[in-house]
Amino acid sequence: ISINVGGFKKKMRSNTLLRFPETRLGKLLSCHSKESILELCDDYDDTKNEFYFDRNPELFPYVLHFYNTGKLHVMGELCVFSFSQEIEYWGINEFFIDSCCSYSYHGRKMEPDQEKWEEQSDQESTTSSFDEILAFYNDASKFDKQPFGNIRRQLWLALDNPGYSVLSRIFSVLSIVVVLGSIVTMCLNSLPDFQLVDSSGTPEEDPRFEIVEHFGIAWFTFELVARFAVAPDFLKFFKHALNLIDLMSILPFYITLIVNLVVESSPTLANLGRVAQVLRLMRIFRILKLARHSTGLRSLGATLKYSYREVGLLLLYLSVGISIFSVVAYTIEKEENEGLATIPACWWWGTGSMTTVGYGDVVPGSTAGKLTASACILAGILVVVLPITLIFNKFSHFYRRQKQLESAMRSCDFGDGMKEVPSVNLRDYYAYKVKSLMASLTNM
Repeated sequence: ISINVGGFKKKMRSNTLLRFPETRLGKLLSCHSKESILELCDDYDDTKNEFYFDRNPELFPYVLHFYNTGKLHVMGELCVFSFSQEIEYWGINEFFIDSCCSYSYHGRKMEPDQEKWEEQSDQESTTSSFDEILAFYNDASKFDKQPFGNIRRQLWLALDNPGYSVLSRIFSVLSIVVVLGSIVTMCLNSLPDFQLVDSSGTPEEDPRFEIVEHFGIAWFTFELVARFAVAPDFLKFFKHALNLIDLMSILPFYITLIVNLVVESSPTLANLGRVAQVLRLMRIFRILKLARHSTGLRSLGATLKYSYREVGLLLLYLSVGISIFSVVAYTIEKEENEGLATIPACWWWGTGSMTTVGYGDVVPGSTAGKLTASACILAGILVVVLPITLIFNKFSHFYRRQKQLESAMRSCDFGDGMKEVPSVNLRDYYAYKVKSLMASLTNM
């Protein structure tokens, strides 16, 4: 009989097809009417006795090889999902896949993210950042109806998108220098050589460091006010995590200033001075401002945000292990070791052992206690390793997604206003959404 698959023509012997009567081509031989034939193929030419199938002609040679040898082979460059659908259409079962290809095929089908992660992650990053790109263009379009909209939009792009223009790069470098300078002065101020004491014995800050601190606060305040002034939506401004970090970086200074004024005016509230000292230590959180200028830090934040299940599993496994080994160590060592005489003390030892930190301040002395510690350390390694792969894969995904989003933002050119939406491959986006839907349905 003559087979035509998408323009690829081939004549096949009936005895070859009869070897596999349950396949689609094998069933054609048992058809006695044109209606039954058309149920198995897309078209039929009775004059030429040719059967037409509207399928991918590039995959049909694998089907031909199966009929000739009785075995299926899967090349590495093929999509396993497309190949699976193709052999399902021809009525060929997956157990015909030869042993040389079976392990790789089923591994790629069950865990497609394990192989060629970078290529797949790039495609998913492109499609999954589609919503963020549209939200970015939606915010940019709000300036068209506002006074001085074009100027404010350019300032907004320069302040919120490091690397967008020469101005934004200069502003970003200055911001990074001020942040690092503020952190360095805070660390130097803790050294004994730089600590000053007034006549009453109260410690005070070095005047040079105080100048740097005031300059940093002035810069951070200017930066926050400038971003707020050119924001496209004032109500949503402080819903952004980076803007909240900017606010928290300057609040301790102003709160400390108010507390000091209150203490000076009312000596009875001297205990508030301790609050001011604690707030001064909160300046270390200014280092989080670097997340605005670092793709890696933003990706890390997104990974922690969307990996709460994996992080929760990690904490659960650690908690279970710590509880079990702490009680075992307490039972063995409570009479001979003062450091492990209570279960809460054993929790501290179990936490250090399960996380493989091993402070060494409390150690078991007996042979049974040492064996328990060894088992605790080995269990800790296994427990920590299990969720790490999932978290790392998510970090890789969000990192590429963030790079794609930044590239789209930097390549935009609004000119005098919004003229067109960004170029997006809707076919890939639709395919990604359908794939996500099918995956969720499969899980159900």
